[in-house]
Amino acid sequence: MSQHTRRPLINFAVIGVVKGGTTSLYHYLNAHPEVYLPPVKETNHFAAADIRPDQFLKTYARDVDLDLDAYIAGGMKDQVHIAHVDSDEHYAALFANVNGEKAVGEISNSYMICPSAAESLHGFNPDTRIIVVLRNPIGRAWSQYLMNLREAKTENPDFIEEIERDHDISPSGWGVNHQYLELGKYAEQLERYISLFGKERVLPVFFEDYKEDPAGVLKDICVFLGIDDSFEFDFSEKSNKAGLPRYPILNKVMVRSGAIAAAKKLTPKPLRKKFAEALYSDKNIPKLKDGHRIHLRDYYRDEVASLAALIGPKVFEKWPEFNQHG
Repeated sequence: MSQHTRRPLINFAVIGVVKGGTTSLYHYLNAHPEVYLPPVKETNHFAAADIRPDQFLKTYARDVDLDLDAYIAGGMKDQVHIAHVDSDEHYAALFANVNGEKAVGEISNSYMICPSAAESLHGFNPDTRIIVVLRNPIGRAWSQYLMNLREAKTENPDFIEEIERDHDISPSGWGVNHQYLELGKYAEQLERYISLFGKERVLPVFFEDYKEDPAGVLKDICVFLGIDDSFEFDFSEKSNKAGLPRYPILNKVMVRSGAIAAAKKLTPKPLRKKFAEALYSDKNIPKLKDGHRIHLRDYYRDEVASLAALIGPKVFEKWPEFNQHG
């Protein structure tokens, strides 16, 4: 690979998790003057070996559809949520505007679940600092299900039936099915990073802390990255708020025709919030049933115990329903 196409030496990566607040974290960190993040929030670059575009769900294929040559040639003026940046040339171009920032990194949720990503990142830069936002796997799966209802990626009104049907899909994988259950199996996924990078280079933070005290969590992250931890972040904007379609049938037609995706691209950024408010409502969002919570608690009990053995008993403090001794 020639020098001018060499990938930039990123020194940190946020590896997940899905529905763990990484979209808001991207915007907060991107505002810090000592941080550089690429204009594509999720590049999925280091997970490419595990990703099968020919098997993608139609809705996911639409989500990641980006003409990278045109985007880069056009000056990368707009931030893009997700794409698949496979080539080194395209990846390097996303970092062309790095200008002496101390922390240069990226955020891709596929890096947590795709087995090849840890080794790929380590092979690229073994000194990379790894951040993961862990969320109670029960709440994480439920939040993903609500998102999929909103985005017309499922119509199944039965949560448990939906996640079990998805679990039985074969082949499965990133973008191929929703992986509701697999995305919450943190222990083995995180162990890959700890074994390669060492515990001192892996920072697990809890979504529950992030939600309750974002300033405190951002301060911890700044200290971990070796950047100014006195920077005052603006927490007034909320990303990916929960909500369901006001008009489900119309929403389904618009999503599956690509009309919503096109409208989002054409809507100026200051108006996108009003666009979302017109389409979705946060009123009458269903609550997770107690029986469904118990079902998932039993499913994840051993997994959470393994995670606690890996990173410490704070897991049970944050997710007390899994603490058999509490």
